[in-house]
Amino acid sequence: MSQLKTVCAFGATLLMGAAAAALAQTATPAEKAIEYRQAVFKVVAGNFGPLAQSAQGKLELQPAAARQYAERLAQIAQFAGDAFPDISREGKTRARPDIWSNRAEFDQLLKDLNDATRSLAAVTANAAAKPEDFKAAVGAVGNSCKSCHDKFREK
Repeated sequence: MSQLKTVCAFGATLLMGAAAAALAQTATPAEKAIEYRQAVFKVVAGNFGPLAQSAQGKLELQPAAARQYAERLAQIAQFAGDAFPDISREGKTRARPDIWSNRAEFDQLLKDLNDATRSLAAVTANAAAKPEDFKAAVGAVGNSCKSCHDKFREK
């Protein structure tokens, strides 16, 4: 009887895997682009969140952890520009159409984000940096995110 359960469980697992693969293959290129964008920004949030909490005094981060989060954030922010291809204008997204009609301003905001995240990474890599330098650098990243969200993201 247990062999039958094992065979049934294995069969169900294969069936679920096949169904997931079929769903992934049926996603449109626009849906795939939007999923990519959402994944990039989830990783951005996952790395910025602890830094912001630390700057606010809500979380104590060891310098090595802060440096690791900031370095990751600076690397991941570089992907943000690639996360908005023309094909992803429509679909289940909160990205406003203004992104594509006002691309120069949007691209400048992405550049500002990249500059701010690199500055934050530099501050966390500097053992002599003061806490106020860290707070200012985190604030600059947060302001960069906010300025883009205010203009180019649906509420």
